[in-house]
Amino acid sequence: MRLWVVILLCAPVLAQSDAGFADWRERWDYYVHRTYTWQRLGLVALDTVAEMPFNAAACGRPPYCFPHHYGGAVFRRTTRTTLELAAGAALHEDARRKPSGLSGFGPRLRFALTHALLARGPDGAFRPAYSRFAGTLGGIAVYSAWDGRPITTRRVAIGFSWALTSSFQDALLTEFSPDLRRIGRRLAPARLRRF
Repeated sequence: MRLWVVILLCAPVLAQSDAGFADWRERWDYYVHRTYTWQRLGLVALDTVAEMPFNAAACGRPPYCFPHHYGGAVFRRTTRTTLELAAGAALHEDARRKPSGLSGFGPRLRFALTHALLARGPDGAFRPAYSRFAGTLGGIAVYSAWDGRPITTRRVAIGFSWALTSSFQDALLTEFSPDLRRIGRRLAPARLRRF
């Protein structure tokens, strides 16, 4: 717990040390939104429910499986996003995803796929998203400890492969979510459009 406090207290100082770095308040709001909003926690719950059939044999405590896995998933996500925030501040990189602003399906698809593993540096240029990689490694370590399993090369490789897959998925959703919302509004019945 003390580590979280140190990370969260040091991150604003590190972030403000570079005048060209993204506004700390925006990064903090993005972190809180990604980590603690009911929508994101709901997505973690849906993900946990989807994984339950694959983890049922390993659980051994059927009435307690969902709370155990959900708690671990929330703890892993909190660790990952907190370490990403702190490492991003220390490395002066902005790993937030933003739409490209390009036109045409091909260029937008290419941008999303080629920039999925990149972050913006203090000069605005893209570079590898080291803060995202640090967060992923921390999330893997925390979830292994939560489950009482040792950290093995296999577990780290599986965790990183899922994180890479998620990075491409997130990049595509960030790029095309305005289009998907527009299509959804057109297809939704009139009574649902009010919401």
